[in-house]
Amino acid sequence: MTLKLKILNKSQFDKKMNTRIQKTLKNIKRTVRVTSNEVRNTAITSILNNPRAGETTTRYNPTRTIRISKEGDPPASDTGFLASNIHLVVDADQLGASIESRAKYSEALEFGTRHMQARPFMQPALEQGKRKYKQMFSKAVKDGI
Repeated sequence: MTLKLKILNKSQFDKKMNTRIQKTLKNIKRTVRVTSNEVRNTAITSILNNPRAGETTTRYNPTRTIRISKEGDPPASDTGFLASNIHLVVDADQLGASIESRAKYSEALEFGTRHMQARPFMQPALEQGKRKYKQMFSKAVKDGI
């Protein structure tokens, strides 16, 4: 079986294809921005509104009362520094993005140390956003075509 396709008006065809490609790219860029920002917000919210944060204790100089997070849960917010240092960086072409935690102790909290079990906040946020990203990406391409 052979299928033959002949384009009668190539310039009109090219114009329509270019329009659809541009629409698809615009949809994908929006998807990247929206879902990446949601992952960032989820990470921040998990720190600031950790309902399972454990006991309180008094530490530091000057002395203040802080909440201690439970092993495996997001870290409990003390000063808000960790949450305020989670940033979204969108690539120049807007087809990718990074969510960065810039507090020096982020890695220790996320993965733990030999003295403390992990208090992950970035990976759970990413896992939560992954399903929505896949749905939105499929819709972005479908709507563009």
